Amino acid sequence: MTFAITGATSMLGVATIKNCVSKNISVLAFARKNSKNFSRLPESSLVKIVECDLSEMAAFDADGLSSDVFIHFGWAFTDKIGRNDVSKQLQNVQYTIDAVQLAKRLGCKKFVGAGSQAEYGTPNLPLKADTPVNPLIPYGVAKYAAGRFSAMECKKGGLEYNWVRILSVYGENDNEGTLLKQLVYNAKNNIPMGLSGCEQIWDYLHEDDAGAAFVAVAEKGVNGKIYPLGSGVGRPLKEYVQDVISVVNPDFKPEFGKFPYSPTQPMYLVADVSELKQDTGWKAKIDFQNGIKMNE
Repeated sequence: MTFAITGATSMLGVATIKNCVSKNISVLAFARKNSKNFSRLPESSLVKIVECDLSEMAAFDADGLSSDVFIHFGWAFTDKIGRNDVSKQLQNVQYTIDAVQLAKRLGCKKFVGAGSQAEYGTPNLPLKADTPVNPLIPYGVAKYAAGRFSAMECKKGGLEYNWVRILSVYGENDNEGTLLKQLVYNAKNNIPMGLSGCEQIWDYLHEDDAGAAFVAVAEKGVNGKIYPLGSGVGRPLKEYVQDVISVVNPDFKPEFGKFPYSPTQPMYLVADVSELKQDTGWKAKIDFQNGIKMNE
């Protein structure tokens, strides 16, 4: 098989490509031109880098290339400012539609899109496919719209379709500035760090498990289904923080309660992964402390 994967040098893109290589699946790795992160990709004859910005997908000449499955991770404007910019997030909706149409030109039989827990807003119950959505920021609205529009485009184009709503993924290639990345850095270097009360119930998943989940959905996901993606286990965020400290620097003491929660802060984010397990056989294998040790 061959998978086409956008956002190939992102944390999830790299993890998914590594899992593909381990299963002898060929990959067309779509990434923006001159990406500084090409070195993240595994060196393998199974991986072909295709330099193509998201804005170029609509006009991309697919002659000579073919694929069985298209996994779309590519998403622009993911910093805090960009996530709250309506016009920028609207561009991402169009890029997702462009991705479906490119998948069709490549001869793909299936399209798998990367959604987000932000589509749900601030629920207080385990997240399922049919949990009501109520996105509160432009990023979440755009993810939801991209998921619905891409489902329609897939149906029109005769492609199978899955949408994976991702919760919190961590790992070696995590973005700078995320809570865990910053916590590891500050703990290593004994730099004071203020936090909220960290009382929210959270669900972290290691990048390798997330990559394996996307491959499992691509291979065995039931057509049309939406799958929330997390470990399926929720714990207070404070416990995760303490786990990181125990691995990195047991003497480090962050200041809990220094900052208030934001008005849109979800206080309970846990994925119900029962359907994902049932349909694909996937399950999370890396516990949190071992995941931190792998990337510490």
